[in-house]
Amino acid sequence: MNNSMYLKRYVETHPDNKMAWYLLGKEYERAGEQGKATYCYNRAEEVYEAFELSKVPSDIWKNYEQRLLQLEREKELKRRRNRRWLVALALLLLVLIPPAQAPGYPGGLPAEADAQPEAPASAAAIRQAVGERAGKPMFTAVAEGRNAVAGDGADEEGDSALPRLLMHPEQLPSWSVALGMPLRGKWLLWSSDMERLYALHRDRAGEIAITPFEGAAGECECEPQSSAGLARSAKQWADLQLETAVLEKAVENYQTRHGRLPSSLDELTRPFPNNWLSGRSTAMEDMFDVLIQLKQDDAPPGKVQDDAKGNAEEGEAADKPGYWGTSPDGAPYFKEPLQVIIDKDKHRLAVVSGKIMLRNYAVGLGGAKTPLGDFQISDKVVNPNGTTRGPYGTRGMQLSDTQYAIHGTEDLDSIGADESEGCIRMLKEDVEELFDLVPMGTSVKIREGVLPDDLWTPKERFKLKHSQGQTNPAKVYHWLD
Repeated sequence: MNNSMYLKRYVETHPDNKMAWYLLGKEYERAGEQGKATYCYNRAEEVYEAFELSKVPSDIWKNYEQRLLQLEREKELKRRRNRRWLVALALLLLVLIPPAQAPGYPGGLPAEADAQPEAPASAAAIRQAVGERAGKPMFTAVAEGRNAVAGDGADEEGDSALPRLLMHPEQLPSWSVALGMPLRGKWLLWSSDMERLYALHRDRAGEIAITPFEGAAGECECEPQSSAGLARSAKQWADLQLETAVLEKAVENYQTRHGRLPSSLDELTRPFPNNWLSGRSTAMEDMFDVLIQLKQDDAPPGKVQDDAKGNAEEGEAADKPGYWGTSPDGAPYFKEPLQVIIDKDKHRLAVVSGKIMLRNYAVGLGGAKTPLGDFQISDKVVNPNGTTRGPYGTRGMQLSDTQYAIHGTEDLDSIGADESEGCIRMLKEDVEELFDLVPMGTSVKIREGVLPDDLWTPKERFKLKHSQGQTNPAKVYHWLD
């Protein structure tokens, strides 16, 4: 069965799949059947329009079209059609497919089948025009392409994010850079040194060019450009998003308990038992007022202050980025609150935001003595033994006023085993990082078989400048250890 026959059969059973109509139109156009191609492009609607604004190396198109056809044939043979997966896979192609040389203009199809478009500007010309006026790029993070093509890990915060931007190219800033998150099972792995995948350049006329970087080398038979000059700014962006997620969670937890937003960062960093955060960072001090203003305005995710908005209509969003520098709107990247998940089967403890995993630590548990269920961090204590030594280590986080806690341990061999009386034991450097990462009130879910085996911790640990008075000399803790 040739490609056009396969795609024709597919759109007959999936008439609402606009990507499939676009692919079929390209097949008809290559075969010289222009009337049929135009009909398909009309059915593709905004997908066709979005593609006409893109400039991508042609070998990427061939590579991904072949992958799509191969994967769809395999699914047909195995009779395992999954509509949601197909739509996610089709959307992924928006990132990497160059424009069809089909009749029409960006913004609408012609009435005549033989109408021809004006010659578009070259990708190099677009990049040069953007580079003459753009400052720092805005960033986003997506699933690494190879993993996403395999059909796993599709999620609104991962591999669907960038295609969604291309579906609305008028919202793009003049310069964006996509960073890649590797996939482990259903989890996307976040870090401060994610691979740079590609850049999106948008000129004043709305033309878009996509430049592959080293991280996308395996996705096309092309020579990617070096992105070494972006390494520092990419890391700064990723670090800022993590610190924002920590601060935002503390603000939300404080508001839940007190019915109001904190008036200053000091309200979140007071001595025990009001140490919502273990400390602060320079970035948190700088962003606090901006974040509070965002929440006071009851702004939806993605809305930024007027003086931080870019002018998308003029293609100048990157010239006036929102505070957090996230493409396309400058808002904080993480949309789901931080939470802790503990896996009794794998002996793992993860910090996650939705399907994005920020950390995955090895822990010691108590087998049947460690309960399944949902908890919250009710106390955060430095040196719960009263000293830096003792069975609870240097940090303790009590779970919902029970006798269970997440804490350090002197018995290093118990990590990865079921030797505790029910508590969750962690290595010193892990528990100290977790203490800084998760504010008081953070949700803790104890489950079975939900986390990957692979550990996920950075070389440079997350640390805050600690506030004073986070010990609790008035209480002797008797956790189950």
